Amino acid sequence: MRKGRDTAMTAAPSRQPSVRPSGRPSLERAGQLADTIVDHATRLFLEHGYGATSVEAIAAAAGISKKTYYTRFAGKAEVFEAAVLRYVAQNLRTGQPVQADSEPLEERLVRMACELLEWILRPEVLGLYRVTIAEAPRFPQLARTVVDFAILGAARSFEPVFRTWAAGNPSDDEIAFVASQFLQSVAAEPFHRAVQGLDAAGLDAPRREKVRRAVRLFLLGFSQRGEG
Repeated sequence: MRKGRDTAMTAAPSRQPSVRPSGRPSLERAGQLADTIVDHATRLFLEHGYGATSVEAIAAAAGISKKTYYTRFAGKAEVFEAAVLRYVAQNLRTGQPVQADSEPLEERLVRMACELLEWILRPEVLGLYRVTIAEAPRFPQLARTVVDFAILGAARSFEPVFRTWAAGNPSDDEIAFVASQFLQSVAAEPFHRAVQGLDAAGLDAPRREKVRRAVRLFLLGFSQRGEG
């Protein structure tokens, strides 16, 4: 009897203490959590605006508690800034050196302008711009950042093209001015009309034709390299 009891006692599996991760989450997990929060916050800001979106709604959409939310962001303003700045950074277009090739200047500018319009006329870009401008009094620095990095960044993407084809040896300021004026001529009107809801989002055939006409008109006043 004692032997059987001893055998049973010996055969009984010993319980191992459960191992739980301790301490703070890794930097990778923390970054993933922040990205998840920003993803859902961006969607809610676009759908409902800044004022109608709450921390509770963002946390619920992300599937986390408010306590977890506050481990990554101090409040709603911080995640709004993160959402806008991340989108700008991910879509920022900067100028790269351009080599003169067989593509005519007009065709290159039309192509680049249409590529830009395809980006800035996307519904999410228009929506995020609307929200940012609506909240400019609350986030003045953020609004300035959007202008500096998004709009000026777009203008800079054209600078290498004009520098390559310009006659003479224009200064950096002159090239920057030309690129800025070109951006205004091909993108300002369709973008602002779409932002105001006067025109639909997206780049259609009539808009492409207006881009081509604007490029031709602009080039009439632009001295190309080699022309007297």
